Amino acid sequence: MADWYYDDLRQVGVDFEDPAAVEAYDRNQHTDAAEERALLDELGVGAGHVVIDIGCGTGAFAIEAAGRCRAVYAVDVSAGMLAFARRRADGYGLANLHFRRGGFLSYGHDGPPADLIVSKYAFHHLPDFWKGVALVRMKEMLGRGDRLFLRDVVFSFPPAEHRREIDAWIARMAQPSGEGFTAADFATHVRDEHSTYDWIIEGLLERTGFRIERKVHWDAVYMDYLCAKVA
Repeated sequence: MADWYYDDLRQVGVDFEDPAAVEAYDRNQHTDAAEERALLDELGVGAGHVVIDIGCGTGAFAIEAAGRCRAVYAVDVSAGMLAFARRRADGYGLANLHFRRGGFLSYGHDGPPADLIVSKYAFHHLPDFWKGVALVRMKEMLGRGDRLFLRDVVFSFPPAEHRREIDAWIARMAQPSGEGFTAADFATHVRDEHSTYDWIIEGLLERTGFRIERKVHWDAVYMDYLCAKVA
């Protein structure tokens, strides 16, 4: 790689090489297998599909996907996350579930073209320029017409309202320590990570060869995008 290339294996925000941080993340996410299965149903994932889960975290979605797919590639920059995900997968007998260490910019796909790439709460680890590079790379992993699903913190409020909206988000979502993500966790996200505006994400998607088929605002902070590769 050129010396100017971004190192996406470097931890941003929380250090998820710390096993305690990984366990806290999994606990705070309140993982629900039924919700993961519902998302797979919504995305139409079934037998014969190849799925890449980039930023797989502790593996809940990848494990559910592998139960119904031809192959799932669970990718994460954190060796600690992957170790946790492997432990979670033990006993399921999922020979079609492949764990890979890498990120949006460093993962080299070594399997068949993907029918679907999924990324949940990971894309914000990249600055905006590198989000564009990552989208180009993900497009190359997909077959023509195949799809990308992004779920993340994406700001849809006007920039001038950032202070009020961020304070309101933290007040609404923060939990006491041990019960969920704390106010300090959300502050770290805003300060040290790279969540951006919806108009930036949507411009990057369109300029890198994706068509947005569906977008869902949860509120002014959370967004789902389902996109098809068109070029």
